Amino acid sequence: MKDQIYITLAIIFQAMAGISGKYAAKTISPEYLFPLNILTNSFYLLSLFCMFLQAIVWQQALKHFPLSFAYPFMSLFNFIILIASAVLFAEGITIGNIIGLILISIGIVIISGELKKQTDFKG
Repeated sequence: MKDQIYITLAIIFQAMAGISGKYAAKTISPEYLFPLNILTNSFYLLSLFCMFLQAIVWQQALKHFPLSFAYPFMSLFNFIILIASAVLFAEGITIGNIIGLILISIGIVIISGELKKQTDFKG
């Protein structure tokens, strides 16, 4: 049970990278798309750092869980992104977004239930 923290952290860092990337995109002017200007943008650097952390905890997750079990859970970051896009960027939430998240949830429940029956999660 405690090993699931790796999957949870991977989801959080993935979402944080996306959110930071959006902030970076909003703050970098098109005329300043030179590498030095991009690499000095704090939101861009935060996005890279979150991707780095996500990769580290993801590798730890894969030590404890089969890939076929762990990977579907990564789609849960869509929930965080949808809420963050509405709250932080005033983007709309559509009925299609809601239906998509419901379908993702159903898929994860089905996959995790089946794999839990088939494996002991010791990869």
